[in-house]
Amino acid sequence: MKRKCLYLAGAAFFLVIGIGHVMAEESGDVTFGNNLSFPVIWSDGVEKVLRGAPGMTPEIGGAWWYWWGTDAEGNPLSCAPDNDDINFCDDGLPGSVGSEPGGRQRAYLQQDELNVWQAETIYPDGPVAIDWIDWGDNLEAVLWYLNSMVRIEVVLINDSQGALSYKTDHLFGWGITEMWGLSFDPGENRFGELIATQATVYSHCARLTIQKLTDGCDPATSVWSGTAWSGECVGNTIFSGAVREAGDGLGFYSAEINVKGRIVYGYTWDVKAMNAGPGKYRLTFSLDSEGLCPELNTSFSVAEGTQIYLPVEEEATDEVVVSEESGDVPSGGTAVIAYDKSVTYIDIDIIEKVSNKKKKNGKK
Repeated sequence: MKRKCLYLAGAAFFLVIGIGHVMAEESGDVTFGNNLSFPVIWSDGVEKVLRGAPGMTPEIGGAWWYWWGTDAEGNPLSCAPDNDDINFCDDGLPGSVGSEPGGRQRAYLQQDELNVWQAETIYPDGPVAIDWIDWGDNLEAVLWYLNSMVRIEVVLINDSQGALSYKTDHLFGWGITEMWGLSFDPGENRFGELIATQATVYSHCARLTIQKLTDGCDPATSVWSGTAWSGECVGNTIFSGAVREAGDGLGFYSAEINVKGRIVYGYTWDVKAMNAGPGKYRLTFSLDSEGLCPELNTSFSVAEGTQIYLPVEEEATDEVVVSEESGDVPSGGTAVIAYDKSVTYIDIDIIEKVSNKKKKNGKK
């Protein structure tokens, strides 16, 4: 099976914190945005507002946790410092010191006002071709119902060499409760920097389209019209949104920096509020043409060598496995790169939830 490593560091080194820098002594609030930990290419010449500044020395004056690694199941081994004695793990009791000593490694939390860093940002000197497309694996691994909130995430990746990246560690939680932090060694007064072999890509021209497919019909006959699929096998559009049209609040398609510090295109689909009944739905990620988005300088296609990948969790790396479903071949629950340039999609099933009472009575 063909494999490729995502963000695997070609080299690693450490940056020493300047003398006189004040380090946090206690865990604090985490209410600010995420810092950029992985490099990003502003492929269309349009950038997003980031915390910090290019080339800055990271500032770590906020909340932090101890971190030792992960267990056999991939759960983080970590703890918050005890406010009564930061050399120990917090026991949750005011005026009482925990019995478990902290470790050497710290991680400074994302979303903290006083923890600020920024990975490298890149402006291209020519057209940018996407090498890898990552659809969130929850779309393939989770059953979705008519009352679900479906999180749709896409990451575009380019095989760029030598960009500055920061090592972050998983501290606690999964999904909406997940938290990562910037790796730091207080004993050596240094934190890790990585030279990444890849960078995420931000295109101002990205679009997400959600459409219901007709039951019992072959969607291979459908035609991409530029912003949606058309044909007798495709129903009305449930949602269509472009990143450049996004406003404030919910309901827009946008790109964000996730808690790992990576640029991610994201949208939360409230199926209960927006659906055309149970059945198969097509989620399409595309790049609008220059006619709709004059800044377009980004593309992907099978002809250009773009591939779909699936992450395989392994210690210290995010390894990816190439999907064998690339090409203009519809496949339920598997991401596909369409024949049309800069179009990729995944078909998922939305089903009616069967109550426990019906299951118990043997009804379907």
